[in-house]
Amino acid sequence: DDFVHPVRLSSYHLSRFQVQLSDFDLYFTVHGKPVLNLEKRKYEDLQYRYRPNLPTRTKSWQEAKDYCLWLGQLSGYPVDLPTEAQWEYAARNRGQYVAFPTDNGSLNYGRNFPHPDEGDTFPVDQFVPTPLGFYNLSGNATDWVNDWYDENYYRYSPVDNPQGPSTGTQRVKRGANVLEDPILSASTVRRWGIEPINEIYFSTSSFRCAIQSEQSL
Repeated sequence: DDFVHPVRLSSYHLSRFQVQLSDFDLYFTVHGKPVLNLEKRKYEDLQYRYRPNLPTRTKSWQEAKDYCLWLGQLSGYPVDLPTEAQWEYAARNRGQYVAFPTDNGSLNYGRNFPHPDEGDTFPVDQFVPTPLGFYNLSGNATDWVNDWYDENYYRYSPVDNPQGPSTGTQRVKRGANVLEDPILSASTVRRWGIEPINEIYFSTSSFRCAIQSEQSL
């Protein structure tokens, strides 16, 4: 958020919800793989962490990317992860100066944002949506986006449809997760993703897909 800069985007479509765990389970099943954390799900005291309507866990950006591309193959639409600029445009209610990606631009705990001591992720449709109809653009799990991370990218980025740097070592995440300081939920806060550690599926790293097309659906 250090560089104020103009951005002009072509039309696109963004999922109002983060991908649910049940969606990701189907993806694994179709591809003949065991669902994530299968052994942990057998413990009764851990089952609340694997409710089907929670935002899916991820261990890497690549998994999120592959899922969106798979949806594209099934549907015939150009589905992919959103770019960082697309995510922020949606979070700021079509690019307005909105502090937080909620229905009113503020954090009202228990109504449009979780209490700071919530502790766990929650269903993808919990709390009221933004004016554009998006749920939990912050405060539940972070969203992977398509871009490589470069802290100085927006010093030189193109005005039209910025795609992020052509190379890098870390991918961008946007939003904040339920365990973090609410101030990190501001619409302009930039994040970067840490590479997976020991194949761990992080409950606080999720994603939502976008249809990269100007055509009406």
